[in-house]
Parts: sequence; C-alpha cells; structure tokens
Amino acid sequence: MGCEVYTTTGGEEKKAYLKKEFPQLTDKNFANSRDTSFEQHVLRQTAGRGVDVVLNSLSEEKLQASVRCLAQHGRFLEIGKYDLSQNNPLGMSAFLKNIAFHGILLDALFGPSSSHSPGIQGQKLEVANLVLDGIKSGAVRPLKRTIFNKNQAEEAFRFMAS
Repeated sequence: MGCEVYTTTGGEEKKAYLKKEFPQLTDKNFANSRDTSFEQHVLRQTAGRGVDVVLNSLSEEKLQASVRCLAQHGRFLEIGKYDLSQNNPLGMSAFLKNIAFHGILLDALFGPSSSHSPGIQGQKLEVANLVLDGIKSGAVRPLKRTIFNKNQAEEAFRFMAS
C-alpha cells in the first residue's frame, strides 16, 4: 500500500511486542500514548505535513492532539466512545484542513443488526470481506491475547492499564 505507519504505545513492553510482530516498524514509528507528545513526534517525522489517516481510541486532550496530526484532506476514524458519549467538543477549526471525521462504533458494526438500520448489513459485509482478504494476504494477523477469569478482574484491569 505504500503507507508509513505511526503508532502510540503506553510503554516499552508493548512497543517491544509490536516491533517483534511487525519488524518493519522502527523507533521512529512509535510515540507515547500517555501524553500528547506524540503530536510533535508525528509532525516532526512528517516534516510538519501530518498523516492522511488517524485511527484513534484516545480521549480528551489526546483526541484533540490526534486530530492535529492530520494532514490536509486527512481522515479521522474515531473508535473510542468516551468523547462521543460525553459530547465533548471537537472544535470547528480542525475542518479548515478539509478533514473528515468518522465516529465508528465497533460494537454496532460487529454486533447484531437492527431492523432500523438496513444499510448496516452492506457495511458489515464489506468490513467482513476486507478482514477476510487481509487474513488471506497475511496483512491481518491475530495478536497475542491474555484471558482472565472473572475472579481475576482486578488483575485484568491492571494489565490493561499497563
């Protein structure tokens, strides 16, 4: 596809895991998701241009920083629910760069369809076909997972926060 990928992680362990799984990624492709410093990293790496697509699940000031990472005519794919459900403002000035903002509710996309949204069936089929094509080509691979029992809820929350 010719894409340069930048990603954020919350720590060195996750960064090392991703570098192992995706050896084409180097240190320049990673930034910190714990604060907004990733914005300057992305802009520095792209010589101030920004990126064409942002897939985001960060919230509040980190969502705002993610939007500022977009290049002219960029596309923002928001898969987090926090800012959407809190009705947090985005700021109209972001649209001066002719960007598009898409709120994507993954549970609605992958969950059961409502009879009130017949068009969603076609979208679900298209996404499923894209994922299947990605699996066949090797572009989509399952990531390592950790499963916790219900009595390990506290441990699971700590794991997710690390």
